[in-house]
Amino acid sequence: MQVTELSPDAVKETLTRLRKVEGQVRALQRMIEEGRDCQEVLRQIAASTKALRRAGVTLAAVGLEHCLRDEHGETDPGALRRAFIELS
Repeated sequence: MQVTELSPDAVKETLTRLRKVEGQVRALQRMIEEGRDCQEVLRQIAASTKALRRAGVTLAAVGLEHCLRDEHGETDPGALRRAFIELS
Protein backbone atom coordinates (compact mmCIF):
# COMPACT_ATOMS: atom_id res chain seq x y z
CA MET A 1 0.00 0.00 0.00
CA GLN A 2 1.30 3.44 -0.86
CA VAL A 3 0.83 6.46 1.36
CA THR A 4 -1.07 8.10 -1.50
CA GLU A 5 -3.77 5.43 -1.04
CA LEU A 6 -4.58 6.61 2.49
CA SER A 7 -7.95 8.14 3.17
CA PRO A 8 -7.99 11.93 3.47
CA ASP A 9 -8.74 11.58 7.21
CA ALA A 10 -5.76 9.26 7.76
CA VAL A 11 -3.47 11.62 5.83
CA LYS A 12 -4.71 14.60 7.84
CA GLU A 13 -4.29 12.81 11.17
CA THR A 14 -0.81 11.55 10.30
CA LEU A 15 0.37 14.94 9.04
CA THR A 16 -1.02 16.64 12.14
CA ARG A 17 0.93 14.28 14.35
CA LEU A 18 4.11 14.73 12.31
CA ARG A 19 3.80 18.52 12.44
CA LYS A 20 3.42 18.26 16.21
CA VAL A 21 6.62 16.21 16.37
CA GLU A 22 8.37 18.76 14.16
CA GLY A 23 7.44 21.55 16.58
CA GLN A 24 8.49 19.49 19.57
CA VAL A 25 11.89 18.77 18.03
CA ARG A 26 12.46 22.47 17.33
CA ALA A 27 11.55 23.21 20.95
CA LEU A 28 13.97 20.52 22.09
CA GLN A 29 16.76 22.10 20.07
CA ARG A 30 16.07 25.46 21.71
CA MET A 31 15.92 23.90 25.16
CA ILE A 32 19.31 22.26 24.69
CA GLU A 33 20.82 25.46 23.27
CA GLU A 34 19.49 27.38 26.28
CA GLY A 35 20.91 24.83 28.71
CA ARG A 36 17.50 23.91 30.14
CA ASP A 37 17.01 21.37 32.89
CA CYS A 38 17.77 17.79 31.87
CA GLN A 39 14.46 16.46 33.21
CA GLU A 40 12.51 19.00 31.15
CA VAL A 41 14.41 17.97 28.04
CA LEU A 42 13.86 14.28 28.71
CA ARG A 43 10.11 14.83 29.24
CA GLN A 44 9.91 16.58 25.88
CA ILE A 45 11.91 13.82 24.20
CA ALA A 46 9.44 11.28 25.62
CA ALA A 47 6.49 13.33 24.35
CA SER A 48 8.05 13.64 20.89
CA THR A 49 8.76 9.93 20.77
CA LYS A 50 5.15 9.14 21.71
CA ALA A 51 3.77 11.48 19.04
CA LEU A 52 6.03 9.95 16.39
CA ARG A 53 5.05 6.45 17.47
CA ARG A 54 1.36 7.39 17.17
CA ALA A 55 1.92 8.59 13.61
CA GLY A 56 3.47 5.21 12.81
CA VAL A 57 0.63 3.34 14.49
CA THR A 58 -1.89 5.31 12.44
CA LEU A 59 -0.14 4.31 9.22
CA ALA A 60 0.24 0.70 10.33
CA ALA A 61 -3.44 0.43 11.30
CA VAL A 62 -4.58 1.87 7.98
CA GLY A 63 -2.19 -0.42 6.13
CA LEU A 64 -3.43 -3.47 8.02
CA GLU A 65 -7.04 -2.56 7.34
CA HIS A 66 -6.25 -2.03 3.65
CA CYS A 67 -4.43 -5.38 3.46
CA LEU A 68 -7.28 -7.27 5.13
CA ARG A 69 -9.86 -5.49 3.01
CA ASP A 70 -7.99 -6.45 -0.18
CA GLU A 71 -7.48 -10.05 0.89
CA HIS A 72 -10.95 -10.70 2.31
CA GLY A 73 -13.05 -8.15 0.46
CA GLU A 74 -14.49 -6.95 3.76
CA THR A 75 -15.53 -3.41 4.62
CA ASP A 76 -17.31 -4.03 7.94
CA PRO A 77 -15.00 -3.17 10.88
CA GLY A 78 -16.19 -6.22 12.83
CA ALA A 79 -15.43 -8.51 9.91
CA LEU A 80 -12.01 -6.91 9.55
CA ARG A 81 -11.26 -7.56 13.24
CA ARG A 82 -12.35 -11.18 12.90
CA ALA A 83 -10.18 -11.59 9.79
CA PHE A 84 -7.21 -10.17 11.69
CA ILE A 85 -7.82 -12.53 14.61
CA GLU A 86 -7.98 -15.49 12.21
CA LEU A 87 -4.57 -14.50 10.84
CA SER A 88 -3.04 -14.56 14.33
